[in-house]
Amino acid sequence: MKKLNLILSLFVLCTIYAQDKEYSYPLKGIKKVQIKSNASIKVTSAETKSLIMSCMKHTGCEECNDEHDHDNVHWSIRGRRSERKERKKDKRAGLTPIYPGGKDDTNGFGFSITKEGSTLIIEDLKSHLQANNVQLELPKNIDLSVDSGNLGGITITGFSSEVEAESNVGSIDMVDVTGPITAHSSTGPINIDFIKVNQSSPITVSSSVGEIDVSLPSNTNANLDIKTNGTVYTNFDLKQPNKKDLPQVSGNRKIVSPINKGGVKIKLKSSMGNIYLRKKE
Repeated sequence: MKKLNLILSLFVLCTIYAQDKEYSYPLKGIKKVQIKSNASIKVTSAETKSLIMSCMKHTGCEECNDEHDHDNVHWSIRGRRSERKERKKDKRAGLTPIYPGGKDDTNGFGFSITKEGSTLIIEDLKSHLQANNVQLELPKNIDLSVDSGNLGGITITGFSSEVEAESNVGSIDMVDVTGPITAHSSTGPINIDFIKVNQSSPITVSSSVGEIDVSLPSNTNANLDIKTNGTVYTNFDLKQPNKKDLPQVSGNRKIVSPINKGGVKIKLKSSMGNIYLRKKE
């Protein structure tokens, strides 16, 4: 019973700390947003003319604010965080944080914001030990580039613009996108669900070790270029290459094939991981 009461108390404490703090930045004249961080990044499209930044909540505890230090402690002693945080707030009162990367521009989130022409650059100033996972809301038609560094993952939802994503260990997940898309991970998996496929520019998805899982509408017109030392799984009807007018029936490390009438080039490459290409009805 005592354990249950302690768990309920921690839940209430976490809920209190989950009061979302937001930072917004107007995007007038901005055509592309570039984000660099060593933490996980979630970017969602929204009916907005500004960038809106908030802190991504954590599994098991919805605690999330600028004073959250992600202490690696057992759940049974997390109740002491409230007292520690109040002491830290007292010590920090009236002082401006200067992180390893410089001075914060985002009201406590620990990011710098700079403009280069029509590009807005948002860069994490904290070390990988300090970095908080963040959530951003942006207009759906703004071009986007996201780099999650060595450990972070990337989630992108609802964009009808050009999207670039790069990670090392973390996964890359995109839903309801149209492309053009350029995505690369070193070891993390890549999952992309297209709502439709923009025909204006090629789509390139690559991973050194991780699996690639791409879903396309059934009426997509594209020219596929698929290469892997793993296995390709698909429910599209792909045309196998011929040699001396005879179909090749042995295993292929590379598949080049149109789907439907052919169209934009879609290149999927994984050195070691399997590739899944799904046809959505």
